[in-house]
Amino acid sequence: MKKKMKESLILLLLFFGPPLCDAEEKQKPGLGMWVWPQKAFDTEESREKLLAFCAEEGITHLDQHIGIKKSASGPSLQNAEALAKLVIGACKQGVTINALQGSGKMFFEDNHERSLQNLRKIVVFDKGLPTGIRLSGVKYDVEPYGTLEWKSGGERREKVIVDYLSFLVKAKAFLGREAPHLALSVDVPFWWDKKEFVLDFDGNKKSFIQHVQDLTDSITIMSYRPDSRAVLKCVELELAYAGKIGKSISPALETGELKGAESWISFHGKSPLVFRQAVSELQQSLAANAATKCIMIHHYNSLITYLAKTPDKPDTGGGL
Repeated sequence: MKKKMKESLILLLLFFGPPLCDAEEKQKPGLGMWVWPQKAFDTEESREKLLAFCAEEGITHLDQHIGIKKSASGPSLQNAEALAKLVIGACKQGVTINALQGSGKMFFEDNHERSLQNLRKIVVFDKGLPTGIRLSGVKYDVEPYGTLEWKSGGERREKVIVDYLSFLVKAKAFLGREAPHLALSVDVPFWWDKKEFVLDFDGNKKSFIQHVQDLTDSITIMSYRPDSRAVLKCVELELAYAGKIGKSISPALETGELKGAESWISFHGKSPLVFRQAVSELQQSLAANAATKCIMIHHYNSLITYLAKTPDKPDTGGGL
């Protein structure tokens, strides 16, 4: 009788899948990381170090900054061969990679054509990768609020915002034609959802950040706070809107040493145990939320130094 009951239970598990608690555990958002320097992948040793760190800390996504060099024949990717080797190695390890670019004025109207040329080079690079190996997407870290045009406010700032959104329209259309498998994503500050940034674009009146969400596949929100509850508060509106429109967001944490009044938003100076606990709490809170892509960490150089301060790694159940 017990044998038959055991066999029936096994059949039920095979039919319905594992218990719900286990399924929820598997739905925790993964971890991603910005990687800025070219030297992080330009040699075999540096690539092995980067991917070993990802494996050790459970990081499954990278936003790898790429360089674009100018020449008489037009722009081209720096270290393209080394980058290809990184993408190949990462894919074999189950790590996805976005090609990352960024500049405060990159989306200004006068720079649209140049930025689209750079995007074309990324697509050409992606098409040249071996069969079955691909970039995950294209990521832009464009922060126009540091420019004089933005700081001037009024019509000049609104022009900056419209230029920003107009480039996203062009980039999304280009990727749709040439590389529909590449996702378009951007890094944004959490405060772009304020009422002062509500504007009409293409006949729709919304906050700046909602327009950005409409025009991209995913956004990473620079929700830099050394506390999981504060991070969740920073992204709650965008998370809800992403779920409504079928897009995704990634909250982000800072581990680098910051100077001045904003130094408090980083985990730098705090025990890595505090950081690991915050990551675990975010993973638990966002588990099973389809609108959460991953938890992004800024950035490789600072993170690897920061975590080296203590060898103790509590079990967070999901990397780090």
